[in-house]
Amino acid sequence: MWNIGRETSSPGPELSKNQAMKEKERLIKELQLITEERNDLRDRLRFLTERSMKNRPHFRPNPYYEDLERMEEAVMSILHNLEMENTEVHENNHKLKKEITFSR
Repeated sequence: MWNIGRETSSPGPELSKNQAMKEKERLIKELQLITEERNDLRDRLRFLTERSMKNRPHFRPNPYYEDLERMEEAVMSILHNLEMENTEVHENNHKLKKEITFSR
């Protein structure tokens, strides 16, 4: 009763032993290549995630990149100082508004 609606699979064309061996060898070689590629990509990913860019043996520092890094640090420092100053000015303004309101 539970087999209703099921179709039996028909066997595929039978290969000769020689053709089967060739197909097996081809699939084994393909599997080896895929495995090697996977291992290579895994090693690259591990290398990139575990080591910083400056510690790589083939890394050549780019002077323009280093200049941009220094400029970014300077700009970020200026931005931080301006944010701190803005916060202080905002707090002082708030205090002065309180005093003005209290004195009225």
